[in-house]
Amino acid sequence: MSSIKFSGVKSSTAVDNNFIDNYMASAPNPAFSLVYIYGLRCAFGGISVSNGDIAQRLNMLESDVVNAWNYWADTGLVSLEARDGGLEIEFMTPPVPAKSAGSAEDRPIIIAVSPSYSPQDIEDIINQTPEVGELLKTAENLKGKPVSPKETEAIVWMHQSLELPFEVIFVLLSYCFGSDKPVRYMEKTAMDWAEKGISTAEDAGNYLSFSTNYARVLGFFGAGGRSATKREKGFVDKWLKEWGMSLELVELAASRTVENTGKVTFAYCDKILEKWHALSFTTVEEVERNDEDYKNTKAKTADTRQKLQPPKGVFNNYSQNTYTEEEINDILKRKGSIL
Repeated sequence: MSSIKFSGVKSSTAVDNNFIDNYMASAPNPAFSLVYIYGLRCAFGGISVSNGDIAQRLNMLESDVVNAWNYWADTGLVSLEARDGGLEIEFMTPPVPAKSAGSAEDRPIIIAVSPSYSPQDIEDIINQTPEVGELLKTAENLKGKPVSPKETEAIVWMHQSLELPFEVIFVLLSYCFGSDKPVRYMEKTAMDWAEKGISTAEDAGNYLSFSTNYARVLGFFGAGGRSATKREKGFVDKWLKEWGMSLELVELAASRTVENTGKVTFAYCDKILEKWHALSFTTVEEVERNDEDYKNTKAKTADTRQKLQPPKGVFNNYSQNTYTEEEINDILKRKGSIL
């Protein structure tokens, strides 16, 4: 087909928020979203192009462009119609996907904006919300000295913008001041808790307890002193939460990983733990007992094979003749006479 004619959008160049929120990131190929957006651009400008033109413009394969239009047609976002040797593409209103009640998608998304309050702003907030003043006094008691202006801004921001409960902020401040964490760490943790919907002191305490496990597992690999990556945290969550592995068992698997590979590789460790999980092992003792059983079985098998081997130079199916020296000489004489 030589060209593509777009229709369906007349007034302005705008990407539907529903597309951004529910379709753009879930496309099987990121290039598909680029094709969709560039198609909108052409529709807004009344521009006719070919799939080859789009491929050249976006620096991709023409086959990817074709696959993109077929994908968006399957989702109902566009309609495709062959006409006059070309292709007409009409953009449709993206349907809103149904969400399950209480799903993670319903939780608010916290945009990472650094807190910024003037001294007058803080004074006004304290006058309007006495709880904030109590919170700042509590922070000073926890720290043992006056909080810095940056810490003050962060604490007010947690309460006013993130709307974290007093008791949750108290747990966070206790941890950060007790372990000498910087203000930036405090802010990032507060945003994380707000996104996760942590609303009680118990939830906050449990989260902090589990967060320390990331550092402990890194230490098992000899990689302490750095933060775990998102992928590494995913492995730890699976081992400890989903599979219910003990830290001792993870430590054993990490030790064997380093011994066998000489490096930090969570994927290799995951294979070890996956095998133990399939065998329903939950303790180090069970693994060591299984290892011992395996060694004994292997040793017995090797011993049995050794016993079944015939002595070297012996023919199992034939009995050997025996001769006296006189008989041997007689045989040699007869052979000599034959030769």
